[in-house]
Amino acid sequence: MKSCQPIGGSSKFPQEVTHERKLVNIRSEAEGFVHTMQALDDRLGPLLLQLPPDFTVEGMEVLNAFLRELPEGPRYAVEVRHRSWIGSDLPELLREYGAALTLVDYPRMPRMEEAISDFVYIRWLGNRREFPSGHTHLKKDRDDDLLWWAGVVDRFLKEGKTVFAYANNHYQNHSPSTIEQFLEIRRG
Repeated sequence: MKSCQPIGGSSKFPQEVTHERKLVNIRSEAEGFVHTMQALDDRLGPLLLQLPPDFTVEGMEVLNAFLRELPEGPRYAVEVRHRSWIGSDLPELLREYGAALTLVDYPRMPRMEEAISDFVYIRWLGNRREFPSGHTHLKKDRDDDLLWWAGVVDRFLKEGKTVFAYANNHYQNHSPSTIEQFLEIRRG
């Protein structure tokens, strides 16, 4: 069984690609980004394609065309943030390209726990409205959530999958302590 430890860095596609141009007529910029990131060589983790909240399932063909044109080599993960993708053919599309469906803990999306590739990409996002700017002393208890995720991650590791997990500050108001707490729960 593989362990849960830092093994490399990941990066998100620029917002110009995902949010401003919404994957349309942006091939050279996307390729430039991928080629720049490939300089990390064996330290490169998956490249995240985080779709904006208003990118709905009606954009499936746009996503398909974008994924088809991506350079081979890096691992890619796709994060959807609109409920219209739930129950769609997205998993089949991503399997076709060997891309992962990003599993998110995000207020507007249900938790997903299906791994569709040989690696898993998890993002603990939380709700930015819970932590007003400058209130660094506020913390949110996420022990129950992280315990649930620990079980999911353990299952993936037993299946031989590589797991990449990331937390932002809006999950419990401090990313590093979220990861530390998660690892502590797993060692538990």
